[in-house]
Amino acid sequence: MHTSSFRRHALWLSMVSALVSGSLVHAQDTATQDNTTTQDNKNVKQLQQVVVTGTRATSRTVDESLAPIDVLTPKDLSSTGAGDLATALNRLLPSLDFPRPAINDGNDALRPASLRGLSPDDVLVLVNGKRYHTSALVNYNESVGRGSAPVDLNSIPIAAIDHIEVLRDGASAQYGSDAIAGVINIILKGAPGPGKNDIDVYGGVMDVGDGANNGVEGSVAIPLGGVEDKAPGWMRFSWNYQSVMNTNRAENTDPTFNYPPRDFVNNPYPPPTPYQRYGEPAEKVMQAVINMDYRLGDSLELYGNLILGKRDVTSNGYWRMWNNPDRNVIAVYPDGFLPHIVNPTRDYQGTLGIKGQALGWNWDLSGTHGENDLVFDITNSINTNLYHSTGSSPTSFFSGRYATKLDVLDFDAAREFSLGFLKNPLTVAWGVEYKKDEYDVGAGEPASWYFNPNALDPSGNVYPGGSQVWPGITPNLAGNFSRHNYAAYFDLENDVTDKFSAGVAGRYENYSGGVGSVVSGKLSGRYQFTDTFALRATASNGFRAPSMAQVNYSSTVTLVSNGQLVQVGTLRPNDPLAIAYGAKPLSPEKSSNYSIGAVFTPFDRLNATLDVYQIRIWHQILYSDPLTNTNPNFPQIAQLQFFVNGGNTRTRGADLVVNYNQELGDWGRLNNGVSANYNQVHIEEISNPALLGPYNQGLLTKGTPRTKYVLYSDWLRGGWNVHADFTRYGSVTDVSDPAIGLVGQTFAPRWLLNLSANYSLQNWIFAAGIDNVTNQYPTKVALSNNGGYEDRTNGLQYSALSPFGFDGRYWYGKVTYRW
Repeated sequence: MHTSSFRRHALWLSMVSALVSGSLVHAQDTATQDNTTTQDNKNVKQLQQVVVTGTRATSRTVDESLAPIDVLTPKDLSSTGAGDLATALNRLLPSLDFPRPAINDGNDALRPASLRGLSPDDVLVLVNGKRYHTSALVNYNESVGRGSAPVDLNSIPIAAIDHIEVLRDGASAQYGSDAIAGVINIILKGAPGPGKNDIDVYGGVMDVGDGANNGVEGSVAIPLGGVEDKAPGWMRFSWNYQSVMNTNRAENTDPTFNYPPRDFVNNPYPPPTPYQRYGEPAEKVMQAVINMDYRLGDSLELYGNLILGKRDVTSNGYWRMWNNPDRNVIAVYPDGFLPHIVNPTRDYQGTLGIKGQALGWNWDLSGTHGENDLVFDITNSINTNLYHSTGSSPTSFFSGRYATKLDVLDFDAAREFSLGFLKNPLTVAWGVEYKKDEYDVGAGEPASWYFNPNALDPSGNVYPGGSQVWPGITPNLAGNFSRHNYAAYFDLENDVTDKFSAGVAGRYENYSGGVGSVVSGKLSGRYQFTDTFALRATASNGFRAPSMAQVNYSSTVTLVSNGQLVQVGTLRPNDPLAIAYGAKPLSPEKSSNYSIGAVFTPFDRLNATLDVYQIRIWHQILYSDPLTNTNPNFPQIAQLQFFVNGGNTRTRGADLVVNYNQELGDWGRLNNGVSANYNQVHIEEISNPALLGPYNQGLLTKGTPRTKYVLYSDWLRGGWNVHADFTRYGSVTDVSDPAIGLVGQTFAPRWLLNLSANYSLQNWIFAAGIDNVTNQYPTKVALSNNGGYEDRTNGLQYSALSPFGFDGRYWYGKVTYRW
């Protein structure tokens, strides 16, 4: 980023903070807001709320935090109208990007979210402060987060969440690998109490009539070992059942257009364009969470949680034309066919721990096991090679599975020491950790990967092998892979004077599997110049170990290249064929993170923060371009890809958050706000330009919005709460890449308006809302584009890079009973 450009946007953010009051990130009480008296102290409560993320001190509040932290409550999440956590966070956090690409194979089921324009792998997700497992699937398509295998945020139901703390700062020294961009700590709902149990029924539909989203969710807690206020323990059960219908925003939604006798050979693309199904997948979701706590004595406490999720996602590939002999068998599909990918995905995570006090130390011993299991069932498909070799082929296939597993054993200890030379007690924390990562690859049934190199089509080319849209995993690629690591950390924090607070942290980790040892550290400071103004700053280095998926994932998929469907194989970095094309063993990413921020609180109803940051990443792990395979021993793979430590990047940006509450007398109260993010990723070096072309580089630097602004207002009066937010998503760009036939195109910024209202009547809450009130869609893909992921000739009229999707207006309603 040029310095002048950075200063202009920082100045713009400062001007906005002076002109507009409030913030999107407006923490609210978790209990029902039945009157404006409760709301009068809302901002004060947020600033005084104790946080547990990014600090080991037991009394650090949001206002006193040494690094920027956002706190989101269920009311914030529900105000978005979103049925899943990642979409809600995208609407609440200007620094987060969650695009919604389609025809994206398994990534329709497991979509990644990006913080500060960095890889989704660079965000660490915690649940109740414990590391959460990642997904098993690699994002291998040409979309944002390409090559990542991050946490599936949507595996955690919103109904189970008490609040979320988002640390927008590097934290590898405190939490270990993956915390380069920041930390998302999801705090589950806890003890029973009046107004803390609820059940709600919700439903919604897209403006054009598809995408129906219906479900029932709730959360109920019971005391354990006695009556509610005196019981030594409690257990809470939360759940979500959700049914989502697919959407289609392709240019042509009439499948009969593709049927014969239409001549697509001599007249390939007459207007209108061919039929495709391009939109949200269909989903069936069942999720349950158990959270518990039990006091075993005055200084001993047993706790635990169990998260269970089952999600069946049905997506699709490209239409196979009836007269394409390589992709279709007319005797089976006389009209051609649309293959379906059915991804049953299962998530399990359990934590059991015991904590207490001994010798003045607060200690915590816990064990966590988590896993994600992803199956590829292919339906409405065929293996043309098998059919022409044997005379028959199934039309449904089990094509394989991937699973990732996480086991963590943690011991943490902290206490305060009163030292004569320090005015206030020194918080000392330390801990050790053992972590084991596993990755399983399961082969598909033989018909899903069958390939006979002697099965030739009329043109003399070999028929493609494997089930159409997603060929099965071959037995030689299957296996179980694991590694382990040991870690130790320390953390010191102190209010050195009444005005100055400081912290220092360090961490050592040692990995098996050739990753080696890493050391990271962090310095933090905050100075309160006046009662209303403070400055804070952090400096840290970090790391991210290559994920087990990036080291061991392998598959063959059908992608579009220069307007044609081709078989693209993802090979492990140690595969001999990949090595021949430049693959090397993966090493950890290394990073540095610097930030400085200002906190301004002139009075209780107004607070503002502005944080400026720079993040550098060395040896960033990237996914290579598709490379043409000329090796005659592997004719079933036209192109190949693999992971590589591809280059060095620098990210600079700024975050603005402002809150302001306004009294209206008899007319109630307004909570107003603005928040904004400016972010620019710059590539400083590419290790091998032959492996990472312009399109791939452009996904890093221009695939996420450089700017995102959110204005919101809540009006509260009596039982009414009316909410409005207005979000500007900045432009994104496809960089021109002649090698894949992509013409460069910038997709313009868009403003989206969301409205919702709810009314509380005793124990009932009635809510309704409209997302994208003005029915905004992204800029259409240029008619000339059919390269990379932009494929207008096949009717994909909207870019997969759109930061708000391309489904249009959405209507929804919800009825809640709370007791």
